Amino acid sequence: MTGTAHTKGASVVGQLTDIAPWEAELIMSVRFWMAGPDSQAEVWNGFAHSFGATEGLAELRNFECLLSDLCRFARRPLVRHGLGCTCIGSDEAILQTLVREAARGDLAEAAMIASLLVPARHAEPVALMAARVGLAMQRLVQTGPATSLPRHKPEDRTLH
Repeated sequence: MTGTAHTKGASVVGQLTDIAPWEAELIMSVRFWMAGPDSQAEVWNGFAHSFGATEGLAELRNFECLLSDLCRFARRPLVRHGLGCTCIGSDEAILQTLVREAARGDLAEAAMIASLLVPARHAEPVALMAARVGLAMQRLVQTGPATSLPRHKPEDRTLH
């Protein structure tokens, strides 16, 4: 996890193993993308494998645009957990919810959620890009290998 446990946006609010595979893939792709060039290549490979080079590049650009806008316009630096962590931090959960609602087509709800991260004037464009990214992530998981995270039984919900 970047930052400390008391950093805003870092609080653990869930587990990757308890959410839809495409949502876990979204969070892991963000973590990989933010980790640097070597990890970004992993994200590109996933997009290229699922969509082919041309469409994969277009979908990757949408993903990159969403992250760039979030980082550029964020009210404060956003926090993410580490690559090997199965926890979901509160900033990651907001992003997950934003992308899920946008992909469902509820852009008004998505814009409201986006406004938790960015000023209101940037919320609608972020929500529109989130819709594209969410639909792409759903397709990516359907056509390619999803992040291989073990699924816990409902009674196995031990944190850390």
